[in-house]
Amino acid sequence: MNKDIPIACCHTVFTKEERLDYKEIWSELDKRRLAVTEIEAGFQYQFPGDSDTLRYLSVWISLERKCCPFLTFTVIASSEDEPIFLQLTGKEDAKAFLRSEINDKIILITTLNNNSF
Repeated sequence: MNKDIPIACCHTVFTKEERLDYKEIWSELDKRRLAVTEIEAGFQYQFPGDSDTLRYLSVWISLERKCCPFLTFTVIASSEDEPIFLQLTGKEDAKAFLRSEINDKIILITTLNNNSF
């Protein structure tokens, strides 16, 4: 991980279409989320093990990497009968960011009107 990457979300990196995709995908993942657990370097989210949820996570991560390049994303998945775990981690400041700001930043990204470009 590059130590020079600032701990800040850059929500302006999305195109209009990506912003809409992000909003839809996050909304779906938010509905599917089973649990959130604090881990040593960040947080772990638990989701159902089905293929659709895994696909949503993959697309969300591809978008989230653009606006929060300081995070590390780890997906743990086995059979569809077992839950999927998404770990969001990073250096020490990243955990503090996740705790205090990520939900607010996600809300900002998903509610900015389309005229902000």
